[in-house]
Amino acid sequence: MNATNDQDIRHALHSRLQKQYYVKDDHLVVDELPLEHGRNRVDIAVFDNCIHGYEIKSSKDNLLRLQNQLSQYSKSLQKVTFVVAENHFKDVMVSTPEWCGLILVTKGPRGGVSFRSMRRAKPNPNVDFFSLAHILWKSEAIDLLYQYGVTERLEYKTRKELYKQLNQVMTVQELGLEIKTKLLKRGNWRADKQPLSYDD
Repeated sequence: MNATNDQDIRHALHSRLQKQYYVKDDHLVVDELPLEHGRNRVDIAVFDNCIHGYEIKSSKDNLLRLQNQLSQYSKSLQKVTFVVAENHFKDVMVSTPEWCGLILVTKGPRGGVSFRSMRRAKPNPNVDFFSLAHILWKSEAIDLLYQYGVTERLEYKTRKELYKQLNQVMTVQELGLEIKTKLLKRGNWRADKQPLSYDD
């Protein structure tokens, strides 16, 4: 087994994902997406028909954080795929539920990184509306509520109150698509950067 590192896998995975989605101009590939305002991060997230997180486990990584990460991803992402080196494959396979995707990473003698899909990701049945909504800036949550017909003043409400109102007017699936739309409009953005005028 040739050793892999995060940088090698991430670069190759980006190329794979860009080829997969290149015909679409309404998708977004994001590195280090913060979840629940930075409580955890997923290595790469693709925003398309759903929010799909990819977590990399290279041969140089360990699995000490796997269960904590899985717990967070189960709440905050609509699909999850673990991209793992050979030495972690069996442990990750038995430690993750059937709805999680699993991609095996190998590195050739000349340094080329190859991927083999071992288990296709299915829709996550455990998505928590409030955890998913944390990806939005507060200002974006307010804009969404106005977009859905809310007329009261919202600027002084907490994020928790805003997310609760959003949950009354839209589904998880609708929220995922609206999050993608909002992020595409951010331009040169950082997902965890909050506009000061709307911070709690």
